[in-house]
Amino acid sequence: MMKYATYKHITLLTGTMMLSAAVALAQGAAQPPASKGAVIKGKAPVNKEILKVKFPKAYETTLSNGLKIVVLESHKIPTFSMSMIVQSGGLSDPAEQIGAAQLTASLLREGTKTRSSKQIAEQADMLGAGLFANAGLFSTTSTVSTSGLTENFDKIMELFADVILYPSFPADEFNKLKQRSMANLRQQRANPGFLAGERFAKVMYANHPAARQMSAADLQKLTPEALQKFHATFYKPNNAMFTIVGDVKPAEVVAKLEKAFAGWAKGDVTPAAYPTVAEVGAAKIYLVDRPNSVQTNLLLGTQTVTRTDPDYFPLVVMNNVLGGGGSARLFLNLREDKGYTYGAYSNFSAPRYRGTLQASAQVRTEVTDGSMKEFLYELNRMRDEKVSVKELEDAKRAIVGGFALELESPQSLLNNIETIKLYGLPDDYWDTYPQKIAAVTADDIQRVARKYINPEKLQIIAVGDGSKITDVLKKYGTVEIYDTEGKPKTGATAALPTSK
Repeated sequence: MMKYATYKHITLLTGTMMLSAAVALAQGAAQPPASKGAVIKGKAPVNKEILKVKFPKAYETTLSNGLKIVVLESHKIPTFSMSMIVQSGGLSDPAEQIGAAQLTASLLREGTKTRSSKQIAEQADMLGAGLFANAGLFSTTSTVSTSGLTENFDKIMELFADVILYPSFPADEFNKLKQRSMANLRQQRANPGFLAGERFAKVMYANHPAARQMSAADLQKLTPEALQKFHATFYKPNNAMFTIVGDVKPAEVVAKLEKAFAGWAKGDVTPAAYPTVAEVGAAKIYLVDRPNSVQTNLLLGTQTVTRTDPDYFPLVVMNNVLGGGGSARLFLNLREDKGYTYGAYSNFSAPRYRGTLQASAQVRTEVTDGSMKEFLYELNRMRDEKVSVKELEDAKRAIVGGFALELESPQSLLNNIETIKLYGLPDDYWDTYPQKIAAVTADDIQRVARKYINPEKLQIIAVGDGSKITDVLKKYGTVEIYDTEGKPKTGATAALPTSK
């Protein structure tokens, strides 16, 4: 039997998906090749047949204990991937136990009532099974996932069920994770991308759970007993959804689930709350002073919408035009034309609570002023001018083309089905997705740009050497200054001088 490597999963406490995205953007993602001067000719429009999507229908049922099941058959290769999605994540953390969801997920595979961490790792490796678990600091779910060859399904299912149902949260493994996490908390303070993302989250979300960051004090409050309690409270079948895609048959999967999770009893679970996100305040600049930094991380952002808002689709297209890749406006301006950075991008998020639009780049300190001007120019241009026919068609082609490629991936198909279930979207949501993207007009984009890119509420984060960029930033508005520990610096507020 072929033996596959298995990677031991460790969830480090660096924040949630949204903050990770902010960090990645602030640091600069993998850069596409330069396209300056390139002319692309003869590009065909999006094939109208691509717009006629009939999403594969998954088999769905619910077990007697309340566990929802989604099975998507794909018999091309003899493999499968499956997940248990518990609908309680970081947003369900007790007020005095921030990070409980994260650490609970991290320790699931580090020991059960009948297996040690080493035994779990060895058995997963022998079966060629990847076994992972994660939960975000302010996520709405905790997920346990695995994959492997169909011929090993029964053994993998038994191991999968064991880590979900009977984790022991051993003290020695907890202490190891705690030590690693403490070290990571210290290390991330040296990362300018993290600092930008952290400040951005605090500015956008204030007292909302989405602004939270794990601290050393929070970590010290957590114990194996606290994790055991979180697991006992929220890991219930009627608070979970099992999904699987691969070379499997629904009837057989259901029968094996009934057997493997026979002892999993339903229970009362308090649904996670999604507090209303408060309106962000007046436009302001937040400088995180990082002495001797040779670069400035710039992140400009605003609040947007939830996943189910009708403005979601024009915002998706607008984001693609603004900073969705190497052919978008920010990249062509700040990298290709000005040479200020290796890459400039924008990112749009829309979770269950109000999301954000952010534009970011890491630039040389000496071009901080020029970069600020170009970012503001491009953001205002989205408001003031309608996008060209070419930009609009290119953006929609890229989005719909990417979606078409996803249809070839069973895992992507399953992920999209999970999205429907988790967000309460219509069953035909993905069937109509390409048409909704294709229907977006230049007027739609300008409308949402004017609605959400409000200069009076635009928040700007800059991480860099305060001795070199404070006066530059003052040109653009009121500046609040923080140190790399996130604490305000004494007397560190500077306002734009009053015009004479």
